[in-house]
Amino acid sequence: MRGRYGLAAYLAGAVAARVGDEMSGPALMLAGFAVTGSAAAGSALLAGVTISAVLGGPVLGSSLDRVERPGWLLAGALGLYGGGLGLVLLGLGRVPFAVVLGLAVVVGAAGPAVPGGWTAQLPRVVPGGVPGRANALDAMTFGAASLAGPALAGGVAEGVGAAGAVVVAGVLIWVAVPVAWGLPRAPAGREAAGGGFAAGVAVRVGESRSGGRPSPR
Repeated sequence: MRGRYGLAAYLAGAVAARVGDEMSGPALMLAGFAVTGSAAAGSALLAGVTISAVLGGPVLGSSLDRVERPGWLLAGALGLYGGGLGLVLLGLGRVPFAVVLGLAVVVGAAGPAVPGGWTAQLPRVVPGGVPGRANALDAMTFGAASLAGPALAGGVAEGVGAAGAVVVAGVLIWVAVPVAWGLPRAPAGREAAGGGFAAGVAVRVGESRSGGRPSPR
């Protein structure tokens, strides 16, 4: 029962965060266009919040592998992501657009917490090896979110305005914060056991000098 509850909570958090993530880009694009009247501005916000994931993904992944409580780091990244969307929305039309765009880039660096960072915690929720059913359910949350997120962004924007769509996206991401905070701590010796992204790299390139822990680089 305890394992089932853990997986159910994990999946609920995954769905909320991933739907919010899939909403965020289209919602920011709609909000940018609604406030500035420029389609280019809306597209720039969408690009800004997604392009920084190229850097944020590896940095966050390495950090999650190296901390004792990865759930706490994951919760912080989700909080930054959800709250940052609200700050971008507040800045639109009030501060220079270049500042808003820069903020969107910073916020987007936390975006990889939703897909890869979240899935990387699944072995701790379902210990003893991740069964195929748990993997399949986790994968289904990606498909559901990719369909529901953009549709929900458009529906909310049509109903209450583009700003409302950004707010809903941020709230959905925030819903996952307490779930992430409660994820199990990393087991001792996880590097030796081959767990995590960074540890897999260490097996291929050799262990670092710091007692077998792979370096961030």
